[in-house]
Amino acid sequence: MIISRITSGLGNQLFQYAAGRDLALKNKTSLYLDLSYYLYEYSTDTVRPFKLDHFSVPYRVLQKSPLEYLSKATKLLPNRSLPPLLLFLKEKQFHFDDTVVEASACCITLDGFWQSEAYFRDNADTIRRDLTLSNIPSPEFAHYKQQINNTPTPVSIHVRRGDYVNHPEFSKTFGFIGLAYYEQALSQLNELHKNIQLYVFSDDHEWVHQNLSLPDNTVFVQNSGSNADIADLVLMSQCQHHIIANSSFSWWGAWLNPNPDKLVITPRQWYKQQPTWNTKDLLPSTWLAL
Repeated sequence: MIISRITSGLGNQLFQYAAGRDLALKNKTSLYLDLSYYLYEYSTDTVRPFKLDHFSVPYRVLQKSPLEYLSKATKLLPNRSLPPLLLFLKEKQFHFDDTVVEASACCITLDGFWQSEAYFRDNADTIRRDLTLSNIPSPEFAHYKQQINNTPTPVSIHVRRGDYVNHPEFSKTFGFIGLAYYEQALSQLNELHKNIQLYVFSDDHEWVHQNLSLPDNTVFVQNSGSNADIADLVLMSQCQHHIIANSSFSWWGAWLNPNPDKLVITPRQWYKQQPTWNTKDLLPSTWLAL
């Protein structure tokens, strides 16, 4: 069995699921999700609910299984591992660790963020199929989906402010990527593609209206309800090309688009203050970093 510890917001949940799913497929075993993180609130993190149950993902919840005790028992062992029976893999670096995808044991526990497609590239098609919706996430979703699908060249642009501006930890670690990036990205996009239709996804539409020069026909996507974030993510993936933020949320919005000819423009500098984190494996090689 593979146990993946799920934490944080939707983008991180998707990375953690994908890494666990890939390893479960390679080991031909079941995937269990440890959701204990969502039993508490943390001052260093924005409060987020578990969201993967809105997708067609195959998993079992660890808390509802007696195998939970097997996982907890590893805390008594050196490095929480007893190969080849039990293996506890805690992320030791930000860039790709090939020992993770090659791991094999009767019970493997994953604890980390695993922010690289290298952890699940071998099963990318399966994971994209897993991450199809199991329900309609917002009242506006069908309308926007039809509109995007009827647009010849739809392009998503994600502007994340919110906790990147207001949260004391996130504003220091990530921070808003800045207007200059979006201006450069739009200029690059217009050089490469003509007659594009922009779809804006943001947690601060008013700021985007006031500060970013956009075409008159730009569509500001505004889903409502508790699952508006899921609606936004899936609608991003329906677009043909993407301008993303320094956010795992729009990373996934772009990655879930299966179009091999898509243009994904991304910030080169992902973190404001994480000097020890090597981000060389964070962005797929085909994406354009500015």
